[in-house]
Amino acid sequence: MSYGPPEQQSSQPVGSQAPPPKGPVLGLVALVLGLAGVVATFLPMNLDGVRPYVAWAFGLPGFVVAILGLLGHRRGKAPAVIGALLSLLAVLVGVITIGNLVGVL
Repeated sequence: MSYGPPEQQSSQPVGSQAPPPKGPVLGLVALVLGLAGVVATFLPMNLDGVRPYVAWAFGLPGFVVAILGLLGHRRGKAPAVIGALLSLLAVLVGVITIGNLVGVL
């Protein structure tokens, strides 16, 4: 006699289970890169000649990692979305700083 809850039938073959979701590492990396891209441009330190490009160096890889973090069955999609938005903001800041350097903006 079994006193536990009844076993549920699954549509998967016997012995195979869905793999557990992957961790939130990519989302957190994207979040850190996006935040670094936004903040590093405005740091009060000597970045002569490099300041317009700092946001690009963090923003573009952050956006790529965020897209990878959003694909597939994984946890941590919220940090990946926030990282993607911060990375896009960093790229926008990079466009503005390069525009100021060139004299367009």
